[in-house]
Amino acid sequence: MNRLIYLCSLTISVMGCPSRESALDCFYKKADRNHDGRISFGELNNAIDQYLPWYKRIPFKTFGGVARIMADCDADGDQFLTKSESVLTKDSCLETCFKRSSTIYIFDCK
Repeated sequence: MNRLIYLCSLTISVMGCPSRESALDCFYKKADRNHDGRISFGELNNAIDQYLPWYKRIPFKTFGGVARIMADCDADGDQFLTKSESVLTKDSCLETCFKRSSTIYIFDCK
């Protein structure tokens, strides 16, 4: 686990911290499967299943998983995520460099 944290820190320090906008663009590009401009709980679950390796799913679920993302990023509580809500959730949704870097890495955005 310490090696993973070190590698993530090293990657972030070499690459720099991605902007919140670039992480959100990546997230919506990959997770919005039906391209309606919003991400449902089901779409998010499917995206996690597709992009997150099996060995990372246990820690992901331990720290709240999809329900945590919805709680952090769904500003109006309608069970859908939209880019316009991201403006309202800047203190809870992809607020750290680690979360933004991880999003871009997991969803394989360049």
